[in-house]
Amino acid sequence: MQPRSKTNFNHLLAENPAWNDHVVWNEFRAGSELAFTAIYKRYIYELYHYGERLTANKSLIEDSIHDLFVELWNQRTHYGEVANVKAYLCKGFKNRLIKNLNKARLLPASWHPGTDHEMEIVLSKEAELILGQISEEQKQSIQRGINSLTRREKEAITLRFYDDLSYQEIAEVMSVSLKSTYKLIYRAVGTLKKYLDRIHHL
Repeated sequence: MQPRSKTNFNHLLAENPAWNDHVVWNEFRAGSELAFTAIYKRYIYELYHYGERLTANKSLIEDSIHDLFVELWNQRTHYGEVANVKAYLCKGFKNRLIKNLNKARLLPASWHPGTDHEMEIVLSKEAELILGQISEEQKQSIQRGINSLTRREKEAITLRFYDDLSYQEIAEVMSVSLKSTYKLIYRAVGTLKKYLDRIHHL
């Protein structure tokens, strides 16, 4: 596959800002720097916010994103087609972040991929606006519900409803079975529903 000329591809991107990831990914694999930049710009903030839900160490989040994209470019000719670029990047970023956290000795010695280490949920601006319209007591009830979730439940539910990934994509990012993904989200939604029901009585 031959990459399109920079001028031609730039024109196509300008006309199609939400262009299919599949097309951009294949242009990137063919050596297009513009396609690579488009992928970077499209997902860097989403990856950063995903990292914030895994660790509070902003420096390691930035380093891990940098490592991911450097490797992507250097190995671009070795990649095949991917079903979902976002899910693929999230998984690659998470693996690098965990590796960097471990290297910096910021993970417990007993940690392994299934461990429930701390994870924060960074609410969207829309969610913050909604929370601004309810009482402090109601906010605390929601926060207690979130805090009661395990780390894996938090990650699964935010990937589903915050990042809009499918159950199959979540399973790939978290390296768990599809059945486990359904169970995680079902339990998390059930737990949060109990706390949300209490809001109506506050």
